Amino acid sequence: MRGYQTLLGIVCATMCGCHSAPVTTDGRVVTVRPLFGPVVSSEVIGGRAPDRSGHVLLLAGGESIVTVDMSAGLANRTPLAIPRNDNCWGLARLDDGSVWTLRGRSVLAQIGPDGRILREIGLPEPHFGLYSSGDRLVYQPARFMPAGRLLQIGVPGDSHPTAWSAFEARPFPTLARASAAALNMVACGATHTEEQPCWFPDDTAIALVTRAGETRWLSLGGLTRVAPEVLLTSDNPPRPVRDVFVDRQGSIWVLSSGTAPPNAREEPGGWLLGQYTAGGALVAVSRLSSPVRLILHAEPRRVLVLTGAGMVGEVMP
Repeated sequence: MRGYQTLLGIVCATMCGCHSAPVTTDGRVVTVRPLFGPVVSSEVIGGRAPDRSGHVLLLAGGESIVTVDMSAGLANRTPLAIPRNDNCWGLARLDDGSVWTLRGRSVLAQIGPDGRILREIGLPEPHFGLYSSGDRLVYQPARFMPAGRLLQIGVPGDSHPTAWSAFEARPFPTLARASAAALNMVACGATHTEEQPCWFPDDTAIALVTRAGETRWLSLGGLTRVAPEVLLTSDNPPRPVRDVFVDRQGSIWVLSSGTAPPNAREEPGGWLLGQYTAGGALVAVSRLSSPVRLILHAEPRRVLVLTGAGMVGEVMP
């Protein structure tokens, strides 16, 4: 149980809040302008899944789906029809429109538009994460002694998913098993291209993975790697990479912890927004006027975000 608490603490720091991480900026402070909301409270965001119609689905507090319609400026909350004291983690939307989550971490569940569970599939072991790549689900089994490839891919119900991407377990021989497992947890962002951005919690590099699993690594300038000890011992550890969004032109947008501007109050969320080319070259890193939790959508001159206060906001970097 203690091991899972350590792991969940690090996961929560990714989705909920984080403190500073050294990042080089040009000194500019870019305004985060609230558009509508709040669409969520301070609850943990356990998953995010965009759809083709311009909506973004958020798994809020492990028990509700919040559908954000960014063009209409509306949000709708649908409670999940799950047993009391149960919760879900991870959110994936496949090309056929079906939405999936992990119930209790060891049951794959398909969610209907009304929050009902349409289908449940027992998994052979608990899982840390659930994402999607086209018409298949991407899983990370929760193994305290990870070895080899970390991510698997398969259609729902596939009893033999295959290895996906070049993410392999990193050895941490001096750390306890739960700590080593936490540092090998892979997070994945959103994309409008054929490449899915994924990363390790302490690293400044990201991987862009195709649906076939082909992986290219990019080392991102302007970010500072976080020591494993800091991640494992802090309640709200800094994250060099907190969220990633790849826009339709292939530009890579990165949310990083950073520090608040002078005279601003420290609050949970990321304070820095970086833009990189498709090849990983740094375009700009700007400090934000208020903290941001997630990148919801990105265009060349406009980024829509989920703010620390739960609002949908606009950044014009």
